[in-house]
Amino acid sequence: MFSDRLFSVFKEPDVEGRLALIRKQVDPFFEEVSQQILPILNTNDHQYQAFIAKHARRHVNPPMNTWVAFGEHKRGYKMIPHYEVGIWDDRLFIWLDLETNIQERETVIKKLKQKQTNFLDLGAPFVLSNNHMIKGEVSLTPTNYENQLSNYEKHKQAEFLIGRCGLDDELQLKDEQEVMRLIERTIQQLAEIWDK
Repeated sequence: MFSDRLFSVFKEPDVEGRLALIRKQVDPFFEEVSQQILPILNTNDHQYQAFIAKHARRHVNPPMNTWVAFGEHKRGYKMIPHYEVGIWDDRLFIWLDLETNIQERETVIKKLKQKQTNFLDLGAPFVLSNNHMIKGEVSLTPTNYENQLSNYEKHKQAEFLIGRCGLDDELQLKDEQEVMRLIERTIQQLAEIWDK
């Protein structure tokens, strides 16, 4: 089954073994995702690049998740608003990701305030998170959005993520075409708000 191919890599406890499985089983999927997503994002004034996680600094602990990110800088993506599609051992995630070390933070915060109504209109099943390195999301509600935005504004180490997560046992993640449609639809919905 499609989702088994992706999620099973995290059962490998050895760092080298897990990295090899990610390269063999997950990265080709991320290549396919990139081919589908870049044409959606690269419209009008935007020129996104795809960055598949290489985990180059992993020598002791195996990665707990892996991803492909889409950013508009050729040299990297973490310092700018970017989109991420990735997996943990039990879930797929699709985020608009604003990390801690983002450039022009005040401008980004202002934009999050301006786009609040548009994002809230997405409703369920969209969710929020304040840390891309841990599992755990909260539902997209006005209160949660305002709390997370306030936290992001006050604390330099805070992050702001909005998107969707799907658990491994959900039926739609068993079929590759369904997963691809979910990713495309989610990125398109987020980009129609953020990139306008």
